[in-house]
Amino acid sequence: MNPKTLVVLLIAPLLTVMTATKAAAQAYPRQPIRIVVPYAAGGMTDVVARVIGLRLGERLGQPVVVENRPGAATIVGAEQVAGASADGYTLLAATNTTLTINPWLYPKLPYDPARSFAPIALVATAPSVIVVNPAVPARTMDELVQLSRAKPGSLSYASYGNGSTAHLAGEMLKARAGIDMLHVPYKGSAPAKAAVMANEVSMTFEPAFTGLPQIAAGKLRALAVMNAKRSAVMPDVPTTAELGFGGIEMSAWVGLVAPAATPPAVVERLASEIERIVAEPAVQQTLLRSGAEPVGYYREAFGAYIREETARYGKVITAAHIRAD
Repeated sequence: MNPKTLVVLLIAPLLTVMTATKAAAQAYPRQPIRIVVPYAAGGMTDVVARVIGLRLGERLGQPVVVENRPGAATIVGAEQVAGASADGYTLLAATNTTLTINPWLYPKLPYDPARSFAPIALVATAPSVIVVNPAVPARTMDELVQLSRAKPGSLSYASYGNGSTAHLAGEMLKARAGIDMLHVPYKGSAPAKAAVMANEVSMTFEPAFTGLPQIAAGKLRALAVMNAKRSAVMPDVPTTAELGFGGIEMSAWVGLVAPAATPPAVVERLASEIERIVAEPAVQQTLLRSGAEPVGYYREAFGAYIREETARYGKVITAAHIRAD
């Protein structure tokens, strides 16, 4: 067989696939897009999904519908998207719980966080804020640490359940500061925060998104933001890094992912559109007003971030022997 003929025969299938993929991307989208939110309506993930979804629909010329599928620490919604058609019409508003914490808590997930999804964009984060009841005699991180060391076990912290970001944040602080605190798990963020405001529990680790109103009203006292840099939504609150407690960063974050086999050209189209949306001043202001900070990680950069976060949380969960409820 002529060598040239052999080359043509070998590359023809590849060219066919490339042509079909490009055509699919050019035709996309032809129908409404669904964003599955694995939480109830009203939370940070839901708000971010709706802000981005509205503009994405306007830019793509197709409706973007947000569907809330809460349950089982985001597993219900994640499983649904992992098993959906990989055509770009079903996306998941994923969080660090979904992709980086659950793998360490649930050894038999019905989806593979590392292989079931194609990263599109990390949209927003909300750093955790160390907050105490105003009756706690500590106005700074140093005073909080000194209080805990003077009376080991006298301080308690509320979380949203075993393995939640608040639980991990508490374990990070305990290890970094060398202090002892009692962990009190609640069934959700709202009851945990309410327990701190009622002074049933000394403190918690509240995302800026949900803690801003109570901090502004004086119902909670903010001591530090668990981040390397100050939060854009509460710039007057120092960071743990500034105060000598570096390495204990904790943020709630929201990103969009698609089923793993979604055509790369479709993922690229979605990522490019979302990148433009997140850069819009009006969108940034809307997110900031709600306590969420816009982020610019897309495709491979988002994938790398997920891997880094997975390894980081794994160390905390393993060292603290944390198990799911």
